[in-house]
Amino acid sequence: MPTVGIIANPKKEGGRRLLRELLDQFEQKGVSVCLEETTASLIDRSDGVGLSQLNDEVDLLVVLGGDGTILWVVRQLEGRIKPVAAINVGTLGFLTCGTADDSGDLVEAIANGRYKVSERVGISCKLHQQGVETGSFFALNEVTLSRANTSRVIHVEAVIDGQFANRYTGDGVLLATPTGSTAYSLSAGGPLVEPGSTVFILTPICPHTLANRPLVLSAKSKVSLQIPEQRDDLAMMIDGQLVANLDGRATIEIERTPNSIQLIFLESQNFFGTLHQKLGWTGSSIRNSE
Repeated sequence: MPTVGIIANPKKEGGRRLLRELLDQFEQKGVSVCLEETTASLIDRSDGVGLSQLNDEVDLLVVLGGDGTILWVVRQLEGRIKPVAAINVGTLGFLTCGTADDSGDLVEAIANGRYKVSERVGISCKLHQQGVETGSFFALNEVTLSRANTSRVIHVEAVIDGQFANRYTGDGVLLATPTGSTAYSLSAGGPLVEPGSTVFILTPICPHTLANRPLVLSAKSKVSLQIPEQRDDLAMMIDGQLVANLDGRATIEIERTPNSIQLIFLESQNFFGTLHQKLGWTGSSIRNSE
């Protein structure tokens, strides 16, 4: 039997009730459970441990929250994370394996080892300002450079494996993983990419010319986003969270993380079924008529 660590978003309504239900269900199956310290306090327990310690002590993690919660957990652990399953306390997300109604199925799957593991590409990036490294970051979805405070266009240049690729003029540019292809990149006009693919997507945000189109790259590529001198500040965001305001020349060096992120899903789940549900894709009249 695996040892399971549980992390709950304390701001999610219904999380406390779901946590108690999961503890009862895992106990019935003979599965050992450890709680993250904030999660433990939700049900007045004092035996919780810090997030890093929890990750070290368990075989897999169960996150109670939405896509944003799992992105937060992955960022906090900087990609060094055990296989993780997320239950959305609400509607089904792209990164979650179900809602609270599916919690019993997840417990059964974990207890019996009958689940799927999806290997996901992660992003490692380093920020350099005035020739000095000023920050390093991990992303599961995307790295974004966008205008910070004004409506004027900004300029970002992309260099791929040492070769100049393009100069982007517009609201910004982002580099996404296949996991992130269903997030900001999709809203900016980027392609949907099957999550197990080993690629990056370079997507311009509201480009000032129609010639600037999304570009799919090998995940083996080393990408440099270079910011020349310009009138306005830029915002650097990691998975939707602001990490730096850039007010001068800067360079962001991006490459794939050495280790993949392992997301757990139920055997009945598949990427295209999630697309049907989240994007409203209709069924097949041909298959339905067979």
